[in-house]
Amino acid sequence: MKKLLLLLSVLICTFGISACHKQTKQDDSYNRTSSQDGYERQFKHHIFAACVNPNTPYATYSLAHVNAKPTDKDPRYKVTFVNGPCKGKTVYTTDYIEKTSHVGNGRLVKGDVVLRDYWNPRKLSNELEHLDHWNIGIVYDTSRLEEGIVELEFPRDRNDFMAAREFIFLRNLRYIEKPQRKDPRIWL
Repeated sequence: MKKLLLLLSVLICTFGISACHKQTKQDDSYNRTSSQDGYERQFKHHIFAACVNPNTPYATYSLAHVNAKPTDKDPRYKVTFVNGPCKGKTVYTTDYIEKTSHVGNGRLVKGDVVLRDYWNPRKLSNELEHLDHWNIGIVYDTSRLEEGIVELEFPRDRNDFMAAREFIFLRNLRYIEKPQRKDPRIWL
């Protein structure tokens, strides 16, 4: 009888330990973090604010922490830059991008205004150092969309009809959702 009880208790402990081990493995699968998670987390907790050449079509945007939101009396954001050429600097600005989203495959059409990573890395790395310079561009050509590449125009002023063009990887583009932007050029 003692042997039977001992065998039974060993089996119960074994099943209990294996159940706990399986439960731990299931919990770990939900708590995994990847470089993509850290990349997107940066955009959820910060806004883009113009750091260099604000209120121009060729402004350079960097991630910024919001210190104070606009009010009825003052329509400006008070932000502190977390990276880029103005890192640590606190400014009041009306040139900001509050909400962006990742560009997927297919929704881009000619004339869309998007935000692009200046560095345009081929692969996403674990280090997020390349998130410090962003510019606004206008989609010019989507013929290489299947390859994950799109051609953008970067106008230098409101009357620039021969803007600079570059090929950009889709993973380095973001939709500008709030506030919506239009092509800065004046069309006749």
